[in-house]
Order: sequence, then structure tokens, then C-alpha cells
Amino acid sequence: MFRCPATATIACLASMHVCSAAPLVTAPPVPQPAHLGELVGLILQNASTDRMDAKLITFGQIFAPAQVLKNTGIAARVGHIIEPVQADVKSTYPDGSARFAILTMASPPLAAHQTVPVMLEATAKSTKGSVDIERALKMHDIEMTLNLIETGNPIITGQSTQHITLDAASLLADALETHTASTWLSGPLAQETRVIHRIAGSLRLVLDIRAYAGGAIEADIQFNNDIAMQPQGGLAHYGVTITQSGHTVFSVADITQHQYQDWHTIIRSDGRSPVNVIHDVAAMERVGAVPSYELKCGVDAQALNLEARQIHSPGWDTPLSDSGLAKYEPMTGGRPEIGPTTSANAIWLITQSPTAAVYAISQADTAGAIPWHMFNLQTGNFLTTQDIPTIWTDGRGGPRSGTVGLTQQVDDADGWRPNVAHEPDLAYIPFLMTGSRYYLDQLNAIATWNETSSWPASAARNEGQGIVVGTGNQVRGSAWELRSLDEAAYINPDHSPMKAYFSKMVANNMSLLLTSIPGWTTAEGEAYGYIPGAYGNSGAMAPWQQDFFVTTVGFMAQQGNADAKTILNWLAHFTTGRFLSSDKGFNPHDGISYNLGVYDPRLGRSARSWKEILALTEADGQANGSGWLHSKGYYAQTAAAALASEYNAAHSKDLWKALEWLRQSGAPDFDLNALSDQPQYWIVPLEQATNASQAGACSL
Repeated sequence: MFRCPATATIACLASMHVCSAAPLVTAPPVPQPAHLGELVGLILQNASTDRMDAKLITFGQIFAPAQVLKNTGIAARVGHIIEPVQADVKSTYPDGSARFAILTMASPPLAAHQTVPVMLEATAKSTKGSVDIERALKMHDIEMTLNLIETGNPIITGQSTQHITLDAASLLADALETHTASTWLSGPLAQETRVIHRIAGSLRLVLDIRAYAGGAIEADIQFNNDIAMQPQGGLAHYGVTITQSGHTVFSVADITQHQYQDWHTIIRSDGRSPVNVIHDVAAMERVGAVPSYELKCGVDAQALNLEARQIHSPGWDTPLSDSGLAKYEPMTGGRPEIGPTTSANAIWLITQSPTAAVYAISQADTAGAIPWHMFNLQTGNFLTTQDIPTIWTDGRGGPRSGTVGLTQQVDDADGWRPNVAHEPDLAYIPFLMTGSRYYLDQLNAIATWNETSSWPASAARNEGQGIVVGTGNQVRGSAWELRSLDEAAYINPDHSPMKAYFSKMVANNMSLLLTSIPGWTTAEGEAYGYIPGAYGNSGAMAPWQQDFFVTTVGFMAQQGNADAKTILNWLAHFTTGRFLSSDKGFNPHDGISYNLGVYDPRLGRSARSWKEILALTEADGQANGSGWLHSKGYYAQTAAAALASEYNAAHSKDLWKALEWLRQSGAPDFDLNALSDQPQYWIVPLEQATNASQAGACSL
């Protein structure tokens, strides 16, 4: 928690930072590597009010290039004790070093709320030992009993009644014998295996069973009503009881689950771990794994208090709950869940608070409730445009539109209306932090739906090409769809079908952008650098939607995508020009206007100069003049996020100059109070995000 001293306020403002007397919550300082072989630090925190015994824990970890080479092992220095670490590497850099791994290690006994610093260190690689998952599961066997209240689907289990009991140990043994089980973790500290069992119609059971050394069993139990393109499918109405070692650990009497919805619960034989892993988010930012959020200043404590109240509200943690998300996504934007990531995820990254972690993870759980899960039994993955190039999972899909539609259409009765223009980024950061396979599934479901729900015509998605950018889509929709595709391509396990698919989709979209830029440059003239797209106001363009797109492409460029860097350099001409073109007849106050006029219907062409854009904007009544009448909202925040995203990839003086102008402009809703409350747009130049020499000063 940080309070800026009163004597520092003027100095902070003068140096383009801002301070506040209100309490702000920051993450505690994480140990930094200082000696040869040290990799990255973290902190283990007992988030409960009770003392905890030593416990094996598992979490996700990002590494920098060349840190963890192919034959490098990892150990953890916990206080003065060296603990072995099992590292299951999932994705790598081009040099073969680990980019993302799932780590398993022992947390020491901790008093209530106690923390302990940890330094991960390189060591000799060891592959000795493995955990006997079958033996451990037999010691803590799990049974799932379903009472199918109503279903028009035949039962697949072979049982003759609507009362079904499934035994995890038997399902695991069968899957291992038939080679249908898939391994997620494997080593001397943890073994995790996935088993899939079809229950009835479109409903399937997914068990991610993890056995720890010492015999504890953790199971992520998923009821996924998501099988697509089959003769049977639809609503599942049932009750479920889960027992472990004969004791009931979970029970819900009445669940109504529409097709294409998933939900899960996690049980553990020795009790759920209360450990909050505090990551070095600055290190994650430096390698481009997450946006470069301002980390020094913190989040308004009231935002965390609100999250805590919601977490403890009735029905928060029930299957298929909404966890504070808007179910009708096309409603007016500007919501906490919309942005480069959600406000919940940004708060988690900035504070590393256990409350923030629970809240963000709850929203990632809710991703399962949104009907964008179309599972393909033939491939064992979510349905893709590679499976059926003309698939259109929109309700208009089918023969009448010359496409292939879903065998069973999405049932609107579930209340959810997903919409790409307002799509929340729910699962990527939870997967990075936890390594949970369930959250990777959610990311993949969202990204595949982004493709399959797009119109497959040649002028739009172009069937299997998977195009989500260009004139047929709203620019904000293109921004969020491309973001999901990039995240999935970046973090899916190496050599997996999903990584190959999403990498191809990203490459196809980058190629289209690169080939379109020369024509767009000619049409846009002096003010070139914006993406054309469908928009409700004829002749107008929303600069804030361009900002959304820039933050996505900037994120990709920071991750090392060379095509994204080229595209970003082109986009930067317009982003900076909005604030640095007064000598060309444009008012920089209109750089964050809600709309800009960019098409002249009298001439039948796009405006070709900044002066023309200003004239069209004034004629449409959207100009700000010397004030901010048409910029009330988050529009300065989105512009600053775009400029910072471009700067982090290009380090252009003009980008810095434009950002400094905006910071001094007095634009509305661009202050510490606004940014610290909903910080999803609080992206800053990387050196300002984490520079310890600027401690006590918050960058806008």
C-alpha cells in the first residue's frame, strides 16, 4: 500500500507523474536475481486465516529467452532451504529455451497470512522418479453420481437408468489401457492425466487427475455440454454429487446446462491449497507475456474491497454463474471486462492480491458458461475452420446461407450473447498464472469461436483462411479477435494441433494486413495509418477502436512478431498524427474525439489530409474545439495505452512526444483516480512501468 507524501505532489506532477493521498495497493517487492544461476523470484503467501502445513503446489511460470535451456533443471531457494522443482515445459523460444512451464514444488509450513521469498535457480536437469497416479487415485478414489432430470439425449454409458455413477479410478484405468488418456504433467513431484468420458448426447465428463508425491490427489472435474456436430445434443438438466473416499465433497441438486456451456470444480484429498503465488509481473512484462501495466503506483483499495464483497455474495461460486460479467455482451461498452485484458486481470497483475486472484479466476471459470465451446469428437479439440472451412456457428449458419451450420444451434435461453466487439479476455492470464489446463481450454474455445462465428464468405473470413481483420469487421472486433488468436498461438504447447492452427490463423491475418497497407496508404493520404472497418456512423471512424487494435498489435510486436512490428510502424503514423498535426490543420483535442470524419460523401473518397478530417469532423458536430465535449469517457486512456504499446516496440521520439502531449492536455478521465479504479488501459512505456528509480511516482 502506497501513499504519496504531500511534499512530493508538485514534483510528481511536474515530472509527468501523478500522486494521490488515497490508499493504493501494490504487489510486495519480489526477490530479484543477483547471482549467477538465479532465474526469477516469487513469493509464497498463505492467503488463509489458519496455519498451513507443508504442501506441494503447482503454478505457471514465464521465463526470459535463454534462461532455462533444454538440459537445464530448476530448483527453488525457499528461505535458506533448496527445494526440488518439477518443470513441465509447455512452450519454448526459437532457441529451444523454456518460455512457459508449469512448476511443482513444496511450499513450507506457513502461519496465517505469512509470506516467504523464493528464488528459482538453474540446476542440473534431473528426470528421476515419477508418481504412480493409479495407486494414488485408488487410495483417494472419486465417484461422480448424476441424476439426469431431463434430457432428450440417449445415455452413452450403457447404464439403463437416469441415475449414473462414474468411478474415476475405473475411467482412468480404461483410458490408460486404450491409450486415450493424455498426460499434462509428468515427473517425480506430480503426475497429471486427462480422461474424457461421454455421458449423454452432447454432455461429456472431463477429468484432469493430478497425483502428488506423497499420495495426495487433486482432480479438476468438468461437466462439458459442448459436443458439436452430432445427431444428438441439447439441454442437460441434472443433479450431481461428488464423493472422495466415500465422503461427499460437492453436491448440487439441480443444474440446467445449455449446449456449448462448460463448468468445473476442483477437489483435493489433503485440502485445497491456500497458497497465493506472487509472481514477478515486471519480468513477465519485459518478455512481452503481459501488457506493460504501471506497477509502481497500485490499484485503489476500494476496487479490491468491491471484489471481496462480490466474492462473498450469494451464488458467486455456483456452476455457470456470471461472476459479475455482462451476459448480454453487445450492450454499451466501457465495461470493466472490456479492454486489452479485463479490469479483474489487470488488478491481479498489478496487486498480486489473493482477493484479486480469486476474482479473476472466478471470471475465467465463467468463461465456461458462455456458449462458445464447440467440441469436435473426431479431433479431440474445439471445432476449427480447418475441420470445416465453411462452418458458421452463428445462428444464420446453414444451407440457406451457403455455409455449414451447427447441428444444434445455440439456445438463446441461457441468457448469454457473446459478441466479438465486446469480447472479454478471460482465460489467458489465469492460465499463465496457474498452469491449469481448464483455462487453456477456455482460451482455445474462445479463439476457435472467434473464427467459426465469423462469416466465412471470401469478403470476410474467407473460409479456412480465418481472416478477422479488414473492412468487413468492426475494428474493435478485429482487435479482440486477433488478441485471442495471438494469445492462443503464443501460449499453447509446442507441437500441439492448436498451436499450429492458431499460428497459421495469426500468420494469415498478418499477411492480409501487410498486403492491404499500400492501398490503404494511398486512400488515406496524409493521415494514413488507420484500419478501415464497418462502423455505425457513415463516413466516420472511431479513433478509440483504432487504439484497441494498436494495443493488440503492439502486444504481438513485444512478443517478437516481426510482421506485427512492421504493421505497428504503419499504425503509429496515425496514432501520433492525431496529437502532433496542428501544423497541418488538425486540432489535437480531436485526437480523442468519439468520432472522426474520414470519408467525404460529396467527393466519394476518404479524406486525404488532416485538415480535411477536421473539416468533416466539425461538419458532423463531433469536434472538441478547445474543450473535451466529445471525449468524456476512457478515450484518453485508450489513446495513451496505444501510444505506449507502440513505443514499447518502436521507441519512436514522436510516440513519446504524442504521449507527453496527452499527459499534459487535461483530458477527462485520465488521472490516477480513474486509472487505479479500472486499470485495464493503464499501459505505459516499459521503462516507466517498472523502473525502481521512479518509486513513488505513478505514470499515466
